[in-house]
Amino acid sequence: MFGQIHHGSAARCTRFVRQGASLVIAAGLSAGLSAVMGCDRPVSPAPETTPTAQDTVQRAKPARESGPELPTARTLADLPLGSTGTLTDSPPVRVVPPMLDFGFIAPNQDANGSVKIFNTGTEPLMILAAEPSCKCTTLNDISGTVIPPGGSVDLEAKLDGASNTGPKTASIKVLFDGYSVVHVVDLKAEIALPIRAIPPHINAVRNQNRQGRIVVESIDGEPFSICSIHGLPPTFLGFDKATDTPRSQYILTYDLDTIPTPYPRYLVIETDRPDTPMVDVYLRHETTLPKPNRNLRMFGGFRFPLGLIKQGGHADLEVTFDTVAQPIATVISETSDCRAELLGTRTEESDKGLITTLMIRVTPASDYVGVLYAPLSAMTTGGEVASFNVFGIVSPDGEPCVGPTVEPVSPATAGEATVKPVG
Repeated sequence: MFGQIHHGSAARCTRFVRQGASLVIAAGLSAGLSAVMGCDRPVSPAPETTPTAQDTVQRAKPARESGPELPTARTLADLPLGSTGTLTDSPPVRVVPPMLDFGFIAPNQDANGSVKIFNTGTEPLMILAAEPSCKCTTLNDISGTVIPPGGSVDLEAKLDGASNTGPKTASIKVLFDGYSVVHVVDLKAEIALPIRAIPPHINAVRNQNRQGRIVVESIDGEPFSICSIHGLPPTFLGFDKATDTPRSQYILTYDLDTIPTPYPRYLVIETDRPDTPMVDVYLRHETTLPKPNRNLRMFGGFRFPLGLIKQGGHADLEVTFDTVAQPIATVISETSDCRAELLGTRTEESDKGLITTLMIRVTPASDYVGVLYAPLSAMTTGGEVASFNVFGIVSPDGEPCVGPTVEPVSPATAGEATVKPVG
């Protein structure tokens, strides 16, 4: 009869329940994994018609030219009436290391790593799908891989570099045949220069954090000196520059009311270390938020450091766009502190589409020294404009640590910068 379950089949029924549940989840991995993980996104209602087992398997596994064939599995509708089973079984796996920590990576540098997924169960374990949480992470294809009992498989991941400094996190969701609980592998890295600032950004929106502290430290523990903060004299806590020897860590105080406006998107901390002549801190304020042009959209962020420039010299940089409706004709400087020149353009295909790269030369004014923060604009033949900022340090002898060149402002003169002569 329909309601009968033959003796000895209970274990198989439980496995079919798990297998059917996992295949249903795999079929909607991109949209449905977040629901399984407890995210806030609404879940679309299931269709009235239950798919066949064959249709479910075809949707669960991405198309491949070759590879192991998924076994035919029952769905929940195929189970005998009266059977019971849990839908929250966790797969018998162990991931080593449990988190993929890339450590410190330089800005715009990709990071590669891997973890081993061990099958700690007594039966072969098939991976139905693996999916990263964002486009910044790419994986090797392990879907369809069968891990024998006691065996393992390598899950390889590449984390795309970012221009802004600070922590970066992602995750990988792995679904196994016969188990409805998704196993999550976390990824983390910190985008950092050899000297880093903590926190890497200041949130000054709506008058927040107008005064505060910043820890500046070297990753390798080597001592260094802080020469200025955006051209202003640095103010330390617990350190006297006149009597104390250089350290590997400092506590700086800042006061936005003493910084000339308009505020820079990045505050530049100047050091005497040749490999890190400057450290930038993102200043998030209503006046520093970018205003993207959809017809001339920049690619990869808005951070464009020039580094150390010898007085009378220049610095070259590249700026990339992923949406260019018309050819870019020129690049202009919006300040007399420097001039900008478009050296050429380069268009190429990438895994993210067609991108156009500008090669730009920035030449500071012959008498300029100190922290340079310059607004530039790229303009197309049709008049479309995309604005961005570059920043660097202009040194009389090409050596780091120029020192303060700007006097602090008072509330009565806010917005007016006073530049002191050097020497």
